[in-house]
Amino acid sequence: MKGQIFILISIFVLLFLFSLKISTETPEVRQEDVFFEEFSNLKRELVRTVDISILNQQNLQNNLDDFIVFSKEFYSKKGYAEEVEYSISTAGSLTTVYLNMSLSTDKSYLKQSLIIKRTLAVFV
Repeated sequence: MKGQIFILISIFVLLFLFSLKISTETPEVRQEDVFFEEFSNLKRELVRTVDISILNQQNLQNNLDDFIVFSKEFYSKKGYAEEVEYSISTAGSLTTVYLNMSLSTDKSYLKQSLIIKRTLAVFV
């Protein structure tokens, strides 16, 4: 009887250890996932630069140029090639930014075009 209880307890301990091992394994991060995340970060920060510049009534062109210089250096250190082209159109309180951006490596390439329209209304 004692032997059967010992075997049952051993089986439960082994099952517990096995399930603990499975639940603590870290997922594998693929290079494609990291590349897409970097591209998403670039897009988000470009849109954020436009938003903050317009909200704070700062020079949008200078802020975009400064960010692009920074991001090109940042991504080149990671082995990525970045290209960002933009044009700005202003009509009254409406500012429109036409943005073409791409990020590439030896194996991957992503490109996206954005049209960002923002209106700044100042209440007195």
